[in-house]
Amino acid sequence: MKPSLSIIVPVYNNERYLENTLNSVLCQSYEDFELLLIDDGSGDDSLTICHKFAGRDRRVRVICKENGGVSSARNRGLDEAQGKYIAFVDGDDCIDTKMYEVMIDILEGEKADLVNCRVIKESSYEDTPYEVGTIEVSDLPLNYLSKKGYFIDSSLNKVYRRELIGDTRFNETISYSEDKLFVTEVILKARTMALVSNAFYHYIQHKDSLSWKDSEDVWLGNFKVHQQIYRQMEAGGIIGAALDSAFRGYVRSIIALLRYDIKHRRKDAYNQTLMEHETVLKRFLKVTPLPLGKKLEYLTYIASYNLASLVHYYPKRRRS
Repeated sequence: MKPSLSIIVPVYNNERYLENTLNSVLCQSYEDFELLLIDDGSGDDSLTICHKFAGRDRRVRVICKENGGVSSARNRGLDEAQGKYIAFVDGDDCIDTKMYEVMIDILEGEKADLVNCRVIKESSYEDTPYEVGTIEVSDLPLNYLSKKGYFIDSSLNKVYRRELIGDTRFNETISYSEDKLFVTEVILKARTMALVSNAFYHYIQHKDSLSWKDSEDVWLGNFKVHQQIYRQMEAGGIIGAALDSAFRGYVRSIIALLRYDIKHRRKDAYNQTLMEHETVLKRFLKVTPLPLGKKLEYLTYIASYNLASLVHYYPKRRRS
């Protein structure tokens, strides 16, 4: 008999934290699930830990693959999943005991396509005593893309109907903001979405964990995601606040590229970026209401490399 829920955990060199993660999943009050551990070519004892847990609990399934990154691991999990509901947990995070019981009850009770909880960021896991949360449901899920306080961009604090995800997959060529792209593409297909105020998902911030890096790949990835989201919405006939928000994200991602070029003294790259996107930037400044200070900031970024450097690079360099 197939499980109701498939929980997908990409595993890559998580030996120090993996046992805490898996214990928090296996202690769920909702018991009808399979736990898919996708080992992405770990070089430490992570795979041994995975097999140990699989030997203890028949709901655990270990799948090994060559290293391809977190997106490829999640995609493999989606291909293997058997449940009618899908959830993701990272291999060094933890979740509260009632998370999936409560969220699946909401999915079924509200007939929603996906449900989203809040997130706690902390240095070590502390189980949050359960209290009944407030529930919000909308038949305009796109409006939630700009909602603050719910980590809407994250794939991890959600339960999805498998049929909603369908053939949508994580983009394996993007190294930053891939979560946002996946979630947006899924929400674009959703009819109803629910939010619950409980912070069930614990994002554990380890001292030795890898955070984002100030690199060209990061900012190019960020740009590609926001450009694709805006173009998909525009092509799909989306109008109103959701499209406006996507356009702002798109423009901010271009400004971020210009900022990176200025910071790292890449004049040719700056000029190339500006040439390719100047029309979009000028349209944004023309049609988007902005506070005067923010408008002047954007104008100085797109005026010229010399002016942008004078305003945004040299003062910061003197302060440092």
